[in-house]
Amino acid sequence: MKVIAAKYYNENGRRFVDLKFKSIDQLLDPSDHSPLERKELTDEAEGAVISNAFAGGLNKRLTFNLEVPEIQTLESSLRICSAVRNHFRYVLSEHERDTAIFIRERRISFIFTIINILIALVYVEYASLHEDWMYSNLGIIIGTVIIIINWATIWDTYEFFIYDSRQRQQKKKLLNRIIDSDINIISSDNET
Repeated sequence: MKVIAAKYYNENGRRFVDLKFKSIDQLLDPSDHSPLERKELTDEAEGAVISNAFAGGLNKRLTFNLEVPEIQTLESSLRICSAVRNHFRYVLSEHERDTAIFIRERRISFIFTIINILIALVYVEYASLHEDWMYSNLGIIIGTVIIIINWATIWDTYEFFIYDSRQRQQKKKLLNRIIDSDINIISSDNET
């Protein structure tokens, strides 16, 4: 099992994240045959970067110290830094695309919510004019169905505005913080 050693701390108003990789293949996907600065991160490395960046909150500037064995040159270090940034730029663009689709779908959900509320108002108005009908089996069934449908559509819309949009905004902010962070590649011995 390859575990990425992680340490994070705050110093001088900054959040430092030290990640120690056992090999370059633990950081960069070995099956990606792109040039070094265009390689994708492994899922394990992406998860380690995101979770350790998020653990410190979203208000402090980030510095990543990525310890990787056998980095020979400064040029290789700079190309690996570019690979990390390029990877998270891609993740951010995918996130923005997914968010645009999500919002488009939520607009439709919002329209259904408004239609369901209008149907409920019509039902309430009709029931207030015909009280006997409201207590009939048909009136009770229709009222129950309207309540359930309204509960589901209103909850879905509420969940979008309160929970989902906040999480999406936080993820976007976090990805931008990672992209704008200082990234240091530190060569280490292969002993881990």
